[in-house]
Amino acid sequence: MKRHTFFSFCYDDVINFRANVVRNSYVTKYGEDTFIDGSIWEDAKTKSPKVIKELIDNSGIKNTSVTAVLIGDNTANRRWINYEIIKSFEQGNGIIGIFINRIKDKTGHITHKGLNPLDRLALQVSQDGKKIYFYELKAGKWHSFKDIPEANNKKSNSIYFEDGWFDSDYGKSFYFSELFETYCWVNDDGYNNISDWIETAAEQAGR
Repeated sequence: MKRHTFFSFCYDDVINFRANVVRNSYVTKYGEDTFIDGSIWEDAKTKSPKVIKELIDNSGIKNTSVTAVLIGDNTANRRWINYEIIKSFEQGNGIIGIFINRIKDKTGHITHKGLNPLDRLALQVSQDGKKIYFYELKAGKWHSFKDIPEANNKKSNSIYFEDGWFDSDYGKSFYFSELFETYCWVNDDGYNNISDWIETAAEQAGR
């Protein structure tokens, strides 16, 4: 099944061509109308956070059902990648992480495995199960994730959540990496398997 997929990545991985390998393989399989990615607001990085959030919300993840986070050596701890992941969760997208460090760059080299951003984001279910609170790991400490409330005109790091995903987990906390799968593009044969990864993520999210 064709899934409209959002690709989240560090723009450095477009320059070194690793992100392009994944994007181009997806286009080959499904066509250009089935994906959108973070390149659309690269030119907007000099604009206000509000403008960037609006681009991500309305021109990025909107109308997609799965978000694929392409993990290079410098992907973790980036503000807008974290925002894309959490907004994807809020929208109800399936989420997967794909390590791309073993893809050869334009000079034929691979790089070291970077930190997984899904390990550095967490959520907590409220005691009544109606709210989700978000946190991010910075400099070895967990902090409330502040970008979501600003986007929603709220004063806390939470969203209302009545989906039922956590019906038996009231009061519990989870790393995003506990909830969503992560793969290696090279070792797990992403070219042949990405469609299965995306379909599994979509089904997990009920999409």
